[in-house]
Amino acid sequence: MTKRELVLLEEQTILSRERTMQQYIATGLGFIGLGVVVIKFFLGGYYYLLGFALLAMGFAQIITAYVRFARYRRIARHLRKKEKGLNLEVGE
Repeated sequence: MTKRELVLLEEQTILSRERTMQQYIATGLGFIGLGVVVIKFFLGGYYYLLGFALLAMGFAQIITAYVRFARYRRIARHLRKKEKGLNLEVGE
């Protein structure tokens, strides 16, 4: 396998990880929405506890996904420099 092919495979892997982190953010927003619904429409101590637990899980998932997403963006910028060194066009 050539160096060019390895760089392109690495780029494909990084982009797939970025898409996964975007889906983690979407899932976190779903947890937050469900937590708000539970708090708003169900009355009682245990439901409030469940609602706030869902909110906390959602925010934790979004923060974790954002940190990982930022790391993958840094890796992708480094990869772009490698591509330029191999005379590859970005997005090729």
